[in-house]
Amino acid sequence: MTMPIEALATSAGLVLLMELGDKTMLTTMCLSAQFRRPGLVLLATMMALATSSIIAVLIGYILSATLPLGIITYVSGILFLGLGAYTLATSNSEIQDTCDNPGTLFGMFSLVLLSELGDKSQIAILALAADSSFFIMVFIGSIIGFLIVDSFGVLAGDRIAARIPIRVVKVVVGLVFILFGLFVVAGMF
Repeated sequence: MTMPIEALATSAGLVLLMELGDKTMLTTMCLSAQFRRPGLVLLATMMALATSSIIAVLIGYILSATLPLGIITYVSGILFLGLGAYTLATSNSEIQDTCDNPGTLFGMFSLVLLSELGDKSQIAILALAADSSFFIMVFIGSIIGFLIVDSFGVLAGDRIAARIPIRVVKVVVGLVFILFGLFVVAGMF
């Protein structure tokens, strides 16, 4: 059995290490580069990750028993492919996306949430919560880890986009999302 501060530190450290360079961090970086609104991208990302962590801590085992992980993974891959194709199709536009559309915010939330369901960090959070009687501390620690990693992601994406023309950013983001989608559908992610 772990102590509360140990549960918090373990989950924060584990999520931080697992998410560095993970598709969620890279997705956040790409979204920040595309939309140039790092605060809103981080908000959507953290809302999705908090939702994912709550699912892992409270009802992850029910989800895995009722909905096959393969379906969740497949839908996530299709979402990446669709968003990548859309981004490439609109890459000729020099008009910068602004995230002012609530649908865009929901799209970012959905993309991150679906890509995180069944991910290694969600499974690790579920295991930590099952092993500790301080599941709230596991949740808080996971959010701290996600916040640190994805803050770096949105700042890096915003900085990259400030130096590169928006058309190039959109093409790269579209290709990265398509690559993620192919990897997820093929079971490589």
